[in-house]
Amino acid sequence: LEKTESPPPSAKKAVGSSLDSQLPSSPARGGQPSAFSFEESSSLSLASLNALMQAGSKVADAVEERMHSDPSNARHQVAALLDGWIRLQTQNGMTDKVLVQYLQVLQQIGVGKVEEHTERFLRLSTLVVIDAVLKSGTTTGADGSKNLNHSFVDMYSRLLVILFRHMNSGGSTELVGAQRLGVLNKILGTIVRSMMWHFQKKASGTAWDQRPWFRLLMNLIMDINKPDPAFENIRLGILSVFGAALHVCQPLTMPGFAFAWLELVSHRHFLPNLMLFPEEKGWHIAHQLLIDHLLFLEPYLARIELTPPIKKLYEGTLRVVLMLLHDFPSFLCGYHVSFCNVIPGNCVQLRNIILSATPKGMNPPDPFTPNLKIDLLSDIARSPTILSNAIGPIESIRAHLDNYLKDGQRSNFLNGLIPFLYKEGTRELQTGKVNSLVLYVGANAIARLHSAQFSLSRTPEMEVFQRLMELDDKERYTCLNAIANQLRFPSSHTHYFSCVMLYLFSESKSVVVKEQVTRVLLERLIVNRPHPWGLLITFIELIKNQRYGFWTYPFTRCATEIEKVFESVARSCMQPTPQRTQLVGGSDDQQ
Repeated sequence: LEKTESPPPSAKKAVGSSLDSQLPSSPARGGQPSAFSFEESSSLSLASLNALMQAGSKVADAVEERMHSDPSNARHQVAALLDGWIRLQTQNGMTDKVLVQYLQVLQQIGVGKVEEHTERFLRLSTLVVIDAVLKSGTTTGADGSKNLNHSFVDMYSRLLVILFRHMNSGGSTELVGAQRLGVLNKILGTIVRSMMWHFQKKASGTAWDQRPWFRLLMNLIMDINKPDPAFENIRLGILSVFGAALHVCQPLTMPGFAFAWLELVSHRHFLPNLMLFPEEKGWHIAHQLLIDHLLFLEPYLARIELTPPIKKLYEGTLRVVLMLLHDFPSFLCGYHVSFCNVIPGNCVQLRNIILSATPKGMNPPDPFTPNLKIDLLSDIARSPTILSNAIGPIESIRAHLDNYLKDGQRSNFLNGLIPFLYKEGTRELQTGKVNSLVLYVGANAIARLHSAQFSLSRTPEMEVFQRLMELDDKERYTCLNAIANQLRFPSSHTHYFSCVMLYLFSESKSVVVKEQVTRVLLERLIVNRPHPWGLLITFIELIKNQRYGFWTYPFTRCATEIEKVFESVARSCMQPTPQRTQLVGGSDDQQ
């Protein structure tokens, strides 16, 4: 959005503000527990949920305490200073001399010199401007929607940019840069805290309007992140400060700001700058913010039916992820583990988009090529880059796991492994732990197979996978999905886990396991494109290779509808067409 464009429409305001009222009951928010709760549907622990969902009220209380210590005439004094700034803007009298004089006036009241005075000026001036914008609204619709005059916000944001640029004591380039980052941190920190106070203190039963806050933060993102030689040496620091501010006001903390938040994170002056920063130094910031967003959506997406606001937010999420798939697929490749940890199992298409990403420079062969020998591909022996912290969730048992994988003699380890995989205080598997376990065990197996000739079946790693197949249907489904998450672009991981999936299908004596393997593969193929390359390779091998006897099992003909689905997918897989290459996605070279 450019400054000359209209702010998010009033409909978006209504949708955004309704998110807060639609948060399900949970211990963190009070009220009676409902059938659907964040505690049950979120990857986060209850303690983490409590901390995030109570953060807004704690910040608001802290801001309230500071307000009580303000001098009685502080707000009037700040309003007078802002009025003088607005007159300078509207009278076209902004010369360098006038600007210096205005900054000197601010310094005289302690702005930029005394921490307490600087915070008070930024907080009060922000609230004065926001209140002025909200009062400027004129009703235009039958639903009571209002158009806001954002000129006050635009002029105020120019003042903040000037403070960021000039409020320093001089010195070397490094010293000035550090001072500018300190000023930016104060500005954004004060704005975010003020916004959280404003959100928490809104009148009961009234909708909170996110638009002026969105406009203020958007202006700062645009003006400060534009190419400027003076800021080049602190470019990453600027992005980091903005990322930290957005992380603080993430949707789990401020659900009423969720729509504006996503627009700010995906803004063309922010997200692309993070992705294009040299040596991928901005990727971890983008990753954290996307995880923040997905954690908020996760409990909602776990529901069968989505409310209209969440549907709109999910559509926006898909657009952002598709942009990343097209322009920065290596980013999705590197962080696929942590993204899959927070995507509910029923969000097949969103997960497929992430898993369809192909690293820069790789051009996988058409998976429908007749007699394709994937073990002869040059990329199939290379290990993929994993940027996620895949070890973290299983760090506490890593030493015991390594000992078991080393000699395979401690059979009691497998019995103690399953309880570790449960969420704390429940008997439900934690997806993040399962995903990490599967990836870690698979990586060890690949290293073992490369170092010596071993049969796929006669390894401690395969014993772990077979033990997971002994769980009940729901838990086994989670484990099979963790294996299927590694069926991506040509790599040693894709090759190994494809073999594991086929081995579990062929060697299992239970038809239920065979049916679940089929389900996990099939449900990822019957949704809209893109489909991961490794997923297609695995399913085609399963239905074409007679050694698996796929079509002899009764679950392929248990119902007319199911039989038609299998026949449709089989025809699609058996008859390659020129459009097949569009089934797999992502290359950094795409334009």
